[in-house]
This record gives sequence, structure tokens and C-alpha cells, in this order.
Amino acid sequence: MAELPDFDTLMWMAQHSPAELDQLQQNLSEELISNAGKNAWQLRAVNQHLTHKLARCSNPYQRCITTVTLMRNKFDSLAQVLQDPEHFRNNVAQVLPFKRKSA
Repeated sequence: MAELPDFDTLMWMAQHSPAELDQLQQNLSEELISNAGKNAWQLRAVNQHLTHKLARCSNPYQRCITTVTLMRNKFDSLAQVLQDPEHFRNNVAQVLPFKRKSA
């Protein structure tokens, strides 16, 4: 796996080359997801969701809070499944049929 630059380098990139920092983040995320095996599709979905949310942020602090909030929500969901797996298994959506219009 690629090495993460030290904090000072990351700080410099954030201040002087944000596009390069974003590219680094994308590359590291993709490398991690590619090595995730059967869970790659789930991680790719979370990463895409995070990317869309981060695109709406106007500053680094908002990006940080958005990322932490999203990850905390994902961990809370996972904790609920681990604590009560039967509730998760029994949670089935009700499928409603479309009513056809008569011609």
C-alpha cells in the first residue's frame, strides 16, 4: 500500500495544492477498496456517497465534520446490526404493485 505523507506535507498540500491532495485521497481510497475483496462494492458505494457530500462543502472544517458524521452514522448502523441481527434480517420492505391505468 502506498505511504501516506507526513502531517506537515499534507498540511502544505491542503494550503498550496488542494487538487493534488484530493488526487492523493482518491488514489489511496481506490487502492484500499481494490484490496477489500468481496466488500469492495460496499466500500465503493460509501466512498461515492462521501465524495458527493464533500463536493458540497465550502471549507476544510465542513469537509472534516461531514466525513466524521457520515462515518459515525455508518458505525452506528453496523453496531445496531451486530447488537440485534434478527431485527436486521426481519426488516423487509413491502413491495407495492403499480396500478395499471385502463385504456
